[in-house]
Amino acid sequence: MTLKVKVVADGTTMIPMELPDDATVKDLKEAVHDMFTCFSVENQELLFNGLLLQDNTKLASYRLVSDSEITLRLLFTVVIIGKNPDGQYQRYEVRAHRNNYVGDLKLKLSEDHGLDITNIRLQMGPESYLLDRTLLWANRISSGTRIYIAEE
Repeated sequence: MTLKVKVVADGTTMIPMELPDDATVKDLKEAVHDMFTCFSVENQELLFNGLLLQDNTKLASYRLVSDSEITLRLLFTVVIIGKNPDGQYQRYEVRAHRNNYVGDLKLKLSEDHGLDITNIRLQMGPESYLLDRTLLWANRISSGTRIYIAEE
């Protein structure tokens, strides 16, 4: 038996995929990579009904039915430069996707790097502060974009 799913990329592109019934989430990511080599396995997040799918879990355990839609989000690295707790400038990297908010980057700085984000603002250049409630794509933030931490 096989499991047929539709992978939805960018909210519109439907990619029909057919996998064995015992396939894992990682197997699906590898199948997507085989079809689109620019989508590396490490840079994929897959969601079903808003739930983030875990690599080693069998797809069937998520109760997928034939033609279920799975959302594909591509992750990228954002470079954030700011002072560490010792006052030295440091480069921080956080993983994000285009539909994250600027505020999500601050949360990732706190969660992944232990920074106190209470009084910081993010900016892309002098006097160009980023609003926490705006989406990364709306600010043209993508892989390799440099963002700076400004103290308030």
